[in-house]
Amino acid sequence: MKSKLLYILLILLVLLNGILIFMLIKKPHEKRPEHQKRNFLTEQLQFSDAQKGNFRDLDRTHRDFMMEIDEEIKENKDVLFNSFSKENFNLEETTTKIGLLQGKKESEIFRFFNEVRKLCTTTQTKIFDSIIKKALKSGKGKPPRDGRMPPPPPR
Repeated sequence: MKSKLLYILLILLVLLNGILIFMLIKKPHEKRPEHQKRNFLTEQLQFSDAQKGNFRDLDRTHRDFMMEIDEEIKENKDVLFNSFSKENFNLEETTTKIGLLQGKKESEIFRFFNEVRKLCTTTQTKIFDSIIKKALKSGKGKPPRDGRMPPPPPR
């Protein structure tokens, strides 16, 4: 009985190791299809192949930069929320850093869309501008994406 259990455990461990090796080599989690929102702009603007290539380069740089900023914000928020027991903690300094990083994100978003707009032809620029205007209008007054309602406005 014990030897059967030992063989079953051995086979199970070999299978699990095989799966882990496959995941390390193939990295299926990194081969995600291109995000639909990124395709949306290129399809709506009917980018040429050259424009699509330039857009992908801009998008990759933009995403990398945004991930760096998000990581910095996360680190600062960790410092903030792990400081409850600290007596000499400078709240203003940490929240100011977080605010500056949020501002940096907004600047990067503007810079990215400005660069995308520069890729456009005259006709594409008009379409791009209308897409941005619609996006800005539709974003007002909507509840957050997680389904919760926003807090009531101050009185």
